Amino acid sequence: MSEVKADDVVRTMSERCVQTLRAELEAELQEAWLQGKEAGKAEGVSEGEFRGRKQGVIRVAMNLLRMGTEPAVVAKAAELPEPIIRKLAQDNGIVLA
Repeated sequence: MSEVKADDVVRTMSERCVQTLRAELEAELQEAWLQGKEAGKAEGVSEGEFRGRKQGVIRVAMNLLRMGTEPAVVAKAAELPEPIIRKLAQDNGIVLA
């Protein structure tokens, strides 16, 4: 085998190796991206559900306070500490008896 042919064989094998490695890396990166995307969606849904529940509890607590329900009862119903209920009332101009 001549020196020129040996260089061509080495170059060809190196190029094939690089192409194989590149394809494997691209596949791994694509898979990692998809997993990250799914994890991000799950986290976003979870955060949205948490915020929605929190807003719902506050809304019901506000309605109860506006109806004149005692802060201790509202706190128990909302499963929140009474000082938070009182602060919520104060921040929204609800005068407690």
